[in-house]
Amino acid sequence: MADLKAMGITVQKKFLNEDGVEVDAAAAQVTELAFTLPKSTNVQASFELEGLGKRLVKIFKRELQTGDGLFDAHVHIHTETEDETSKLLESEELRAIIEGIVSDGGAVEVDGALVKVELVGQTEMDAHRTEHFLQALIR
Repeated sequence: MADLKAMGITVQKKFLNEDGVEVDAAAAQVTELAFTLPKSTNVQASFELEGLGKRLVKIFKRELQTGDGLFDAHVHIHTETEDETSKLLESEELRAIIEGIVSDGGAVEVDGALVKVELVGQTEMDAHRTEHFLQALIR
């Protein structure tokens, strides 16, 4: 993660149980990575699995769609910054990375300069994938 430091990004890792309480790695059900970017993305959005409950919400509330069929089918987007989030999701690479995280049972939350990634179990994000993900967010 030395490349992240050179990019001005800090990272914190936590291991959590199913209730969101921090535990040691051996008992982890979720690995949370919190990245602080050198500048704000101006985006407030969360990305999680498109489940039945999320589909029902779409009946009553319009959800942001990207036009990418695979992404839109798997990823539920909740955002208060629709224009900024749409612009961010123009990146095919970024959509593919978020879709991969979510399809594996994880979630992504972007709040300005803070980006949280939740991964199932004691999982690591591939360093190359992490670097590309964060570079796409900074652009």
